[in-house]
Amino acid sequence: MVDPITLIPTAIQGYNWIRMWHEKQANPPHLPDNALLLFKRFKEAYDTKNIIKLGFTISDHYQGDLYGVSTKQEFLRSQKRAFDNLSLVSPCLSINVYSIIENSNDVFSAIIGTQSQASILGIPLTNYDSAPIRCEIRPEQGLWVITKMFIEWRLIP
Repeated sequence: MVDPITLIPTAIQGYNWIRMWHEKQANPPHLPDNALLLFKRFKEAYDTKNIIKLGFTISDHYQGDLYGVSTKQEFLRSQKRAFDNLSLVSPCLSINVYSIIENSNDVFSAIIGTQSQASILGIPLTNYDSAPIRCEIRPEQGLWVITKMFIEWRLIP
């Protein structure tokens, strides 16, 4: 039987560890500012399960095959369904940039992977990893947004 008195300090310690891990992952030195700021906005929207903010990180002209969807509206609907099913669960997204393909003033493209760690009361439950993703971002109306996310099938063993 679990003693509730030891559960609270464990939960607090788990929450502090996750917060410290978030901060450490938040500022990779090799990314250009435009990509770093966009990925931070995407992560914040995802971690807070805020579909409106998530929508501001995705281009209206988005194309992709991630989660079996190809448009911005489909992508946002799929994320909303996932968030609604995780009402008590707190997600924690990390975005890993494996390879920068292009980095110019008007486009940034890279192979990325994501990992979402689900937790309740700061206690980690499980991780969800993505396949390698070819992600492209571009500026639209002065704000960098995700324009494409395609699974990079040739990198999957």
